[in-house]
Amino acid sequence: MPDRDHEFGGPWTEEKLNRVTGYLQAYVTALKNQRFQLMYIDAFAGTGYRGSRRAGQSPRGFFPLPQLNELAKGSARRALDASPPFDRYVFIEADPKRFQGLTMLGNEFPSLKTRMRFRNEDANAAIRDICATTDWRRTRAVLFLDPNGMQVDWKTIETIGCTKFIDLWYLFPVGTVQRLLTKSGTMSPGWSNALDRLLGDRGWRSEFYKTDRHRTLFGHDMRASKVANVSIIDQYVRERLGKVFQGGVADNSLQLRNSRGVCLYLLLFSCGNPRARSLALGIAQHLLKP
Repeated sequence: MPDRDHEFGGPWTEEKLNRVTGYLQAYVTALKNQRFQLMYIDAFAGTGYRGSRRAGQSPRGFFPLPQLNELAKGSARRALDASPPFDRYVFIEADPKRFQGLTMLGNEFPSLKTRMRFRNEDANAAIRDICATTDWRRTRAVLFLDPNGMQVDWKTIETIGCTKFIDLWYLFPVGTVQRLLTKSGTMSPGWSNALDRLLGDRGWRSEFYKTDRHRTLFGHDMRASKVANVSIIDQYVRERLGKVFQGGVADNSLQLRNSRGVCLYLLLFSCGNPRARSLALGIAQHLLKP
């Protein structure tokens, strides 16, 4: 049986889905009378479902059983619930087992089946191909980037911005970035290269670390120390997005935290279309309020 119940993210997962779903509904409502085709792209679609937990009871009702699993709607399935529907849906999932479950959405939404396209490939490659082959004179799109970690290359973000007609919701893995940033700034080439790929340049080194002069027995040396926290990383990423999307970035992000209060992700929004920017940012910034 396809692996539908493939992840459990906690309350923050529901939080991000509620915000993005709210935008999708506002988007299709606002553009329902326009001449453009509307496309939804889900770049890490999973199975279309997510595993969640609920409190239950034993057969005799004596004590709760918190480990019971139930299937909840993931982002792909929520997008299919939007009314009026999108003209096209593109669901991308690299994992073969999850992809098998994802394709079953066509049977669950038969009226929308002909509008769906499923791509079993790397999200970066698929997105770049979509951006290059879509007729953007006749198409407008919302793209949801919901990676498990640092899978998204900054070059992919730049490709999205260059279309001018994609609204981007990006779940940025700030928790993973924090774990890679050592206190002294000394890290393996693999880690630093991964951060370069995620953030698009080497500028994070001077933003996330400060260098101080220290006296030693032999004179002075320069030592780096980490200053980056969630707020600094958030501001840096939004500034980087602002360059790509020419300022069309929401002023606020949503910090998504686990049960211990640790910030795992930042939910960010960018609008590619200058003509629609004011309305899109207004809606997104309202949805991103804590």
